[in-house]
Amino acid sequence: MLTIAELSEDRWQDFRELRLESLKHEPTAFGSSYEEERDMPEGEWRRRMGTMLFALEDGTSVGMISYSVSARLKTKHVAHIHGVYVRPSARRKGTGALLLEKALGTIREHEGMVKVQLSVNPAMRAAVSLYERGGFVSRMRLEKELLVDGKYHDLLYMEKML
Repeated sequence: MLTIAELSEDRWQDFRELRLESLKHEPTAFGSSYEEERDMPEGEWRRRMGTMLFALEDGTSVGMISYSVSARLKTKHVAHIHGVYVRPSARRKGTGALLLEKALGTIREHEGMVKVQLSVNPAMRAAVSLYERGGFVSRMRLEKELLVDGKYHDLLYMEKML
């Protein structure tokens, strides 16, 4: 059975394992790299878990999504989604849609939220399709935003009005 939940900081190693897997196997999907994060201290992993939701299959993490809500006066109405990853074994089962739906619900609980933004590599068609089905609209494409293994990749910026 698939559930979406927060995990306690005590499960920081589950998060670390999933995050490093995502960076290693889908390097063009993230602005960070495996090399940058593999040696992060335990405290940083624990800190990051405060804005993470996980897809759990029989208690095992198979997906994740992170969100942030701005605390700045002029942008406190804007939230961001990032760090989305679903293990290949859990894809095409609605896992990504459930993660996105739960994150959007959590974001809506913050007073005054007007929109949510994210960026995605447009070559990741399944991810773009997921976001479009979730109501996100493409707003801008930036060329050569990521450099991975000597090859440039674009980023598509998308947003959803709440």
